[in-house]
Amino acid sequence: MKIIITENQYNRLNKSSHSITNAIIKYMNEYIADGERKIVKKSRNYGNLREDWCIDGKETITAFYYFEKDKFEKGSLSISKKIIESLSNLLSIRRSYLIHVIEEWYDDVMVPKFEEITGESGLSINEVDVWDKEYECMPESVKPEGITDEEMIDFIDKNTAYRRQEIIDKIESGERDLEDFYLDIVDTVKRKEILGF
Repeated sequence: MKIIITENQYNRLNKSSHSITNAIIKYMNEYIADGERKIVKKSRNYGNLREDWCIDGKETITAFYYFEKDKFEKGSLSISKKIIESLSNLLSIRRSYLIHVIEEWYDDVMVPKFEEITGESGLSINEVDVWDKEYECMPESVKPEGITDEEMIDFIDKNTAYRRQEIIDKIESGERDLEDFYLDIVDTVKRKEILGF
């Protein structure tokens, strides 16, 4: 069975699709304009980059940029289910189409800005995940005043699978900066508490 679409019908369909795409992009541009971007650098994220968007006290969009031996491997975008449901109901469109448009928008608009900020190039988004829950925004971790090197090493030792000597070796070899390493683990512990892992 063949379905024949006239040129007029195709143009109407294409125009409709184009206007819906523009509506999604406009919504996302306005939505993210109210957000606060938090960038987690490689030294604090196991050699990877991450950016979290905090909007109205909730972490609603997160992009992960994974590296292997300092070479970019893939990008992953996580979006709050609330954004998807809100837009899907508002525009009466399928989730799959909506997710595709948001992925394209992020790749075209947000990734180049992130590259400018971080000095990276060649980044892209390869997959999208939709979160069922929104999480409280995590404040930037700061080193407590007066904490000693020993106390930071103790904290890393207690909250990771690294043995104490491995931690010391990583710091002495220059592979990890002690303060970055400590704050990285503080962030990981906080995230586990918030996400319930």
